[in-house]
Amino acid sequence: MKTRLRSTLERVVTYGLIIAAVAFLLYFLGSINRNQRQLISSKETAISELTRKVEDAQKDFAQRRQQVESITVQLREKRQEVKEKFEKLLETSANYTIFIEQVQRKAKALGVHIQDSTYKSPAPVSGAGGNYVEFKFDMRIHGPYNKLKQFLWESENALGRLVKISQLEIVPPLNDQQGNMAMKLTLSTFFVP
Repeated sequence: MKTRLRSTLERVVTYGLIIAAVAFLLYFLGSINRNQRQLISSKETAISELTRKVEDAQKDFAQRRQQVESITVQLREKRQEVKEKFEKLLETSANYTIFIEQVQRKAKALGVHIQDSTYKSPAPVSGAGGNYVEFKFDMRIHGPYNKLKQFLWESENALGRLVKISQLEIVPPLNDQQGNMAMKLTLSTFFVP
């Protein structure tokens, strides 16, 4: 009887342990399953949020690309407009003697004496692609400091064209008995061929 009772008790305990192990396993798997579902759900939410952000970024990128294209077109148009305005201000290279006359008249009007001058025919400007030619007018001038200063300013700003002083040298002595000084300078201007 003890053996039978013992055997029954062992079976009950064994089945109880098996049932407890299965119940624990089911609870554990259910808990893991819930955690995994929550994790998957949060990842899906994150993925959908990232997808929305990517779509927004693509829309924003497309808008910015259109803005860049619009600005590029505007820049191209402005560049062409500036080029056309610049070229309208330039004369043809055949008229370079008019520039020489303008400079001589300006010097005479200001009381500046041009001692001597040299020039070369207009030559192509490096980097301008043959669209412009540069004319350089070398001269030695003599006169009072204030008049020379006024002549230099008006040469660059009041001749109605783009003129630059590309070289300037004060010739010693700084002044003579009458208070006059001498300079060597090169005026440069541009023409269309």
